[in-house]
Amino acid sequence: MARRQIGVRPTQYGQVGGPYLNVTLPIAASELFILLSGQFVAVDGNNDIRQANATDTNIIGWALVGDSWTSSSTAGLSETPVNIAYGAIYEMPLLVAYTEAQLLAMLGETCDIIISGDGQYANLAASDIDVLEIVDYRYYGAAIGEQTVIVRLYLPNITAKGGVA
Repeated sequence: MARRQIGVRPTQYGQVGGPYLNVTLPIAASELFILLSGQFVAVDGNNDIRQANATDTNIIGWALVGDSWTSSSTAGLSETPVNIAYGAIYEMPLLVAYTEAQLLAMLGETCDIIISGDGQYANLAASDIDVLEIVDYRYYGAAIGEQTVIVRLYLPNITAKGGVA
């Protein structure tokens, strides 16, 4: 059995450690949230939250959406709690499959966030602006989608004014 192999993949990713400081924030129009996806959010020009993507540095926290759904087609009508605590640690999926040896080599590395088709993922090659630090991993199997990383915001590259240390 692999060193960090877990038997069953969770049905939803989210916070696995650290502090909570939840605030309810308005969501940009037509934002799709998927349970087996990352939920890091950034603030847009209207002060609504949207899913963070590659090159975003204004990440404010993790949306606590509770279910797969799409926000209203009118910006600001939908709201969700967001954990804005900087010390929080989250589990999120990787975009491609890795061996457990490759995952072990990622510990302590930084990576970016990418939106791809069906959700938000950690990605080691999305951009030159790494906003997450990999602190651990979970290995549920060898197929794509069966490996996750345990991450926290990499504060030297975060410019959001929200959140607490």
